[in-house]
Amino acid sequence: MITISPEQPEDAGAIEALLDVAFGTGRMAKASYRYRHGVKPIGELCKVARDMDKGGEIVGAIRYWPVRIGSTGLPALLLGPLAVNPERRGEGIGRTLVAQTLDWAMLAGHKLVVLVGDLDYYRQFGFHPAMPHGLVMPREKTPERLQVRELSPGALAGFKGTISPWRSVRRRGVASAAGRSGNTIHQAAEQPSQARDEANVVVPLRKR
Repeated sequence: MITISPEQPEDAGAIEALLDVAFGTGRMAKASYRYRHGVKPIGELCKVARDMDKGGEIVGAIRYWPVRIGSTGLPALLLGPLAVNPERRGEGIGRTLVAQTLDWAMLAGHKLVVLVGDLDYYRQFGFHPAMPHGLVMPREKTPERLQVRELSPGALAGFKGTISPWRSVRRRGVASAAGRSGNTIHQAAEQPSQARDEANVVVPLRKR
């Protein structure tokens, strides 16, 4: 039995080991990692998949991070990394982690999600290339893999420009820009939502 539950502080070591297995130790050289350095992830959207038949072993994990977009610093989410134990691929673990956390992000009031990843895989969740919408991630070596998805209809109309790390924005600037977009990352995280009620979910997955 697989359950999806909130990431806990004591899971850090197991998650890092899973990321090493899934992506290799050179993963931190990727451009997307500079958006995570010195920034806390969005805790309510960081989930792990546990195999309860194996003592709660972590077989999948997903995280989201706050970023800003454009000169006004509109808040958005950066999805990733998404990791699944290579021995458990094909069981729907990654698909479940992405689908459910996107639903929770929407319920929490977030407006937009960006990621760098496989186009064919993420298309099933409603992601599409970000470049045609004027979104740019500096230093990304494969810009065609930069993707975006609206969590609120019409949200993309207000987002255009360079994706920047959250830490590079002054608090007042972020609050002002977010106010114009109707939300902030931290306000969304503090809003009561169905996400907390569904924090622990038992997931029926395919057997290979």
